[in-house]
This record gives sequence, structure tokens and C-alpha cells, in this order.
Amino acid sequence: MEFLIPYGKTVLPISLDKENVADCIALPKDLTTQGQEIVAAALSTPIESPKLQKLAQQKKHGPVIILVTDVSRPIPYHDVLPPVLQELKKGGITDQEIKFIIATGAHRPNTAAENRQVFASLVDQYPFVNHDCDNNLKNLGTLTDGVELQINAEVADAGLLLTIGCIMPHNLAGFSGGPKMILPGVAGRKTIEANHSLLNQRHVGPGEIENNPISQQMLEALRLTGVAFSLNVILNSQNKIIRAYAGHPVVAWQVGCQHCRQLYQLALPAPAEVVIVGGGGYPRDANLYQAVKALVNGSRFVKEGGTIVLLAKCQEGMGEPLFKQWMQEAKNPEEVLARFKATGFQLGAHKAYILCKILKNKEVILVSDLANTDQQVPLLKNAANWESAAKFIVEKHGANYRALILPLAGLVFPLSGQEIPSK
Repeated sequence: MEFLIPYGKTVLPISLDKENVADCIALPKDLTTQGQEIVAAALSTPIESPKLQKLAQQKKHGPVIILVTDVSRPIPYHDVLPPVLQELKKGGITDQEIKFIIATGAHRPNTAAENRQVFASLVDQYPFVNHDCDNNLKNLGTLTDGVELQINAEVADAGLLLTIGCIMPHNLAGFSGGPKMILPGVAGRKTIEANHSLLNQRHVGPGEIENNPISQQMLEALRLTGVAFSLNVILNSQNKIIRAYAGHPVVAWQVGCQHCRQLYQLALPAPAEVVIVGGGGYPRDANLYQAVKALVNGSRFVKEGGTIVLLAKCQEGMGEPLFKQWMQEAKNPEEVLARFKATGFQLGAHKAYILCKILKNKEVILVSDLANTDQQVPLLKNAANWESAAKFIVEKHGANYRALILPLAGLVFPLSGQEIPSK
């Protein structure tokens, strides 16, 4: 049997004997409606909010600031932004009053080439500025749990603040989009670290919002920052828009999260000895730091002592420098876990910690461009192709192994209460 797994900007065909396939988790059938039509329809009937045109007419002194995601997110902005800009112009906003800020959080900045790749000719018409989590910040006070809320100063002083994001399962925040555009999107490093340091608290995980302390802190930050209007989309497996939710920055996002749950939350099949995980294709698998998100979801479907095969091209290498340093210096997973506990939370290192929690009880085979280079990860089994990975599987599990296949693991997650307990 052949399966086509999104891999970089193409697909990677993998072949397994029928007897080796326990199941393949297929995503919902794709819808065919055009993206701009979906977005325009959402803008015409906003959820618990005046129309964007009316909000534009009521704009305070200061520019219209539109928050957009960085290149690591696959949102088709060529479909999303034209209807938004049209609504603003109907409300009397000129091009000179509009500025885009790329909500990078603590990620690296977009390059000029990446901005053109994502936003096309709009970069010639409007300024696109990367957020810097270490500079140009404004203190907006203290969150309920005592965390200082530092936000990009231009965002804090906006005359009208809009966020445009994508809703999908997220390992820490429950779902992406919405409040994540503020925290971590345009927050200061200390605020981001304080938020992400809650990663070991109860109810932190994909699909968790209501009792999730990370998500609740993000929502409080959003409210204090004064977002006026949000637009969030849900994408299919080809990164095309299938749903859009516009309006109240909290309520519209929550409605979208419920629909995302209906699309991508699954009853957990019997844990498999082998799980084959697709990293999601570009940009989700551009580096290992990003691809760990799919790995985390896939780890929930594998037996203790089992094997996860992560298919992620990683053409940009390992990604975040501190993550790379920790993973390359470690002799075993326990060393990373102990180091993280001793040093305290550090952005970048936290992803090494998450990965090594998986490695403590499960084997990971990485099929990527990193194999046989100076960037391959010592704690993982590295394979340059599927055939090499298959040999590793047979060596450990025998020729009669049974594998669960998750072509887009980053988009699926188990129903609440069906997590496989970690030992």
C-alpha cells in the first residue's frame, strides 16, 4: 500500500505491506468553496461585533494595525487580506493609515523574500514590520497571576487593532489563532517565557481552553491589549481555507475552535507499536523545532516503548538556536530533562524538553534532510529516506509490525480523557 505524506513543498510516497497497516487517519473531505468568498461571507456577518466597516469609521487617533502570522504558519493571505482591506476602505481608511505587524512572538523575523512569498504585491503597498520581543515594548500592567504584560508599543498605541490568524490544534494553547496573536505574537520575551513556563500544568494540551492556564492567560492579555476585531480561518490538508470566523476577538475565535474540534478531534484508536507521523509539509516541517508539534500529537497514539517515525523535511535545519544547542549537546533524554529543571524555563530549550519527554519512553526515527549531515540529532535515529526508516522498524519490531499512519499529525488530536498516560 502506498501513502503520500506531505513533505516540504512536495509529497513523500511511502510503501507498506497491507499486513503492516493498522490504520490511516484520514482528514475530513476538503470543501471546494473559494477562500476569498468564505472570508467575505464571514466579514459580512460578524459574530457579536459591528461590521469592520463601522469599526473603521469609529477609529481612534493612530494607525490601523493588522497583526498577521510569520512564515512558519501556512495561512493563504492572498485570499484573506483583500476582503479585509476592502472593508477598511469602505469605512474611510486610506492605505497610508494601515500597517501590518508580523506576530513573530520569539521566532526569528521574516526576511524580505519571505514577506513577498507570503504577502505578494501587498509588500509594495503597505509596511510589513516584524515584531521584536526584546525591543520597543510597552507595559500594559499586570495579569491576574502577577505576570507583567509587555506588548509591542505600536500595537498598544493602535487606533484600530485587528488580528488575522489560523485556528488549528496547539500543544500548549489548546488552539492557535485568536489570543495567540497577542501572546506570544506581539508580547515581550519575559511575558512569553512566563506564559510558556506553565507547560506542565494540568489541562495544558491540544483542544484544551477553558481550564488551560496558558490559554486563559493569553485571553486576558488579548482583552487588556484592546483588540477590536479578529478574523480566524481553518485550513484543510492543502492549506486552503474551509472556514472563517470574524467579529468579537474572543467569541468569534471560540466559535471557530468548536468547529475545529468537530473537524479534527478523534476517538483514540488502540495504541500502536509504530506510528508514522507526517510533519505537515512546508512551512510546518521547515525545521525540526516546528515539526515537534506534529511529533507531540503523534506520540499520543503510540504504545510505551513504541516507535514514532517523523517525516519532516527540515530543509532549514533544526531551527531555534537554543533548541539546537540543547539537542546536540545531550547524551540522553534524561540529561535534557534534568538540565531544564535545573536552569528553569527558557524559550527554545522548552521544545527540547518537550521532545525529550517523548524520547524517555518512546523511540523516534526522523526522516529528513538532516540525516548524514552535521545537524542530525544524536538522540534520534536519523534516516535519509523512508526505506532506511523501515529497516529500523523491522530491526526493532520484526517484519510483522503494525503501524498507524497520521499523514497530518499536527491537525489531529484525541478526544479529551483519552490521552495515553505517560510513565
